Amino acid sequence: MNRADTRAVIASLLNTDPADALASYFAIEHDPRRARLIVRTDTAGRVTAFVAVCQTGMDLFRPLIIARGDDSAALRDALREALVPGRQYLFSIPPAARPDLEALAHLHGEITVATFALERTDFKPVVNILVQTSRTPDGQLRASIPARGEGLAAEAGTSWISTRYAEVFVRVAESLRNRGLGKSVVSAVSAQVLDMGRVPLYMTAMENEASRRLALALGYHDTGARELTGACARR
Repeated sequence: MNRADTRAVIASLLNTDPADALASYFAIEHDPRRARLIVRTDTAGRVTAFVAVCQTGMDLFRPLIIARGDDSAALRDALREALVPGRQYLFSIPPAARPDLEALAHLHGEITVATFALERTDFKPVVNILVQTSRTPDGQLRASIPARGEGLAAEAGTSWISTRYAEVFVRVAESLRNRGLGKSVVSAVSAQVLDMGRVPLYMTAMENEASRRLALALGYHDTGARELTGACARR
């Protein structure tokens, strides 16, 4: 089975809703030169599990592991093939898949992430004339507010853009938080994503109440989707 066919068959394990947006992007739309897929099927040829090992800009030394499966034994078998003993990885998996990954690897820095989505009709934009927008060389969106002197007071942007969704991130200088700067730059990037015909997604740790309030203030809604993220090392 060639790479294109492999990407096509794993789509059966992925939904088109926000719950699988990140997994779909990295497993199906990410640069194929920077992604390796391990697939397991049953006797009828139905895909029961897959693992994607992706090189990303998030960490140059730790590949990102994406895993999905409705058969625990098959998922563990795919993880066993995917993970190199002793190597460090980042991971993003459904919470239910944690026992399968933990059976093979040491986990640390685990965070349960909530996914928020924004529809154009719900958008409550914030206008700030200090916001500057741009694009990175690889096409990602950016919006920033310069700090007095050097550096940035706040920056938002897209981590990835798929054919349906785009994930929005935000960073605010610690000394300048709670001043609405994060809301301003996230608003600018969200507007750009909507203008591209994509649905903006905002993913934040469950316990990060300030980040959740920011999303809600702009009109994002909690989709109910949860993802477990963190780092791991294969035993």
